[in-house]
Amino acid sequence: MATIKDVAKAASVSTATVSRVINKSDSVLPETVAKVEMVMTQLGYKIKDNQRLTINQGQDTIGLIVSRFNSSFYGLLMQGVEKIAKKHGRKLIVASGNYDIECEEEALKFILSKGCRNIVVHSKAMSDEMLIHYAKQHSGIIILNRYVSEIESQCVWLDNKTGTYLATKHLIEQGHRKIAYLSCEMEVDDKFDRFNGYQQALIEAGIELNSDWIEEVPFGEPGGAEAAINLLNKGLPVTALVAFNDFYAAAAMQVFKEHGIEIPQRLSIVGFDDVLPQCYFSPKLTTIRNPIESMAINAARLSLEGTDLPVSNTFYPLLIKRDSVQIPFEE
Repeated sequence: MATIKDVAKAASVSTATVSRVINKSDSVLPETVAKVEMVMTQLGYKIKDNQRLTINQGQDTIGLIVSRFNSSFYGLLMQGVEKIAKKHGRKLIVASGNYDIECEEEALKFILSKGCRNIVVHSKAMSDEMLIHYAKQHSGIIILNRYVSEIESQCVWLDNKTGTYLATKHLIEQGHRKIAYLSCEMEVDDKFDRFNGYQQALIEAGIELNSDWIEEVPFGEPGGAEAAINLLNKGLPVTALVAFNDFYAAAAMQVFKEHGIEIPQRLSIVGFDDVLPQCYFSPKLTTIRNPIESMAINAARLSLEGTDLPVSNTFYPLLIKRDSVQIPFEE
C-alpha cells in the first residue's frame, strides 16, 4: 500500500506539500496540486479517515521565533504576541534562533512541522531569499523587526535610521561635535541602518566622520564595557556617545563612572530601545524608544487576521529625553 512518503518521492515534492494538498491548503501552486493528485491516483494512495485531522493539528496555535530568550527586548516582544494569541484562543509555540542562520531555519521548520501556519518570525540571520521563500509559501508568516521589499505586506519593521539620526541630532543641538558611535560586530540590518542615521546627522551638521570614534564590539553587555575601555585608552577624545542599544549604554556608563568620568558633565550618552528599567541607570538614560511590543501585536494580528488588515506595518522611533545629556564641558 502506497504511503505519503511514496507519493512525495514520486511527485518530487516534500511530504509536507503532499499533506497540504490532501488538506486542500491554498498555499500550494495549482500545478503542484495537479501533479500530486495525479501521482496519488497512479499509486492508488487512499486518504485515511483521520488524515485530515492529523494534518490540521496546530491550527489552534501561533508560532513565534525570537533571537534569544534572556532579554527584556524579547520579553516585550513575546508579551505582545501572547496578548493577541489569547484573544484568538491560540496557544503560543516559541523557539529561539540565537542569531544563527541554521538555528533560525531549524526553528521555523520545527514550528511548521507541528502544523502551525501562523508564525511571527524575528530573524536577523536568515537571508532575504530564505524569508521570501517561506513567506510566499505561507501567508501566515510575518517577519518582525525587519523589512524585505518583496514581501513588504508580511513585514512589520522599525525605521532604525531615523532613530539614530534623532539621537545624534539631539546631541548636536546641545552643542556636541565630537560624537562617538558604539556599534555591534554582528552583521544585522539594524547595524547598517542605525549607523546610516548617525552618519546622516553628522553630514547635515557639517561634521566630518572620524572612524577612530566608531567602536564595533561583540553583541551583549560585555561589548559596551569593551567600547568604553577602548575610548578611555584613546584618551576619551569625544564629549558624547550614541549607543547601538541600552545594554551597551548601561555597561559603558558603569565603566566610565568607575574611571571617574562624570555623566553627563564630561560625557553625554544616548541609548536605543528603551526596554530597561531606569533603575539600571544613574543618571537616567536619554534614549530612543523602540515600540517592540506594539510591533509584535501588529505582527500577530496580521498573521492571524490577514495582511489586508488596516494596521501599521511601519513604526517610527521616539526620542525620550532624560538626564544623560547636557551641553559639552569646556576644556
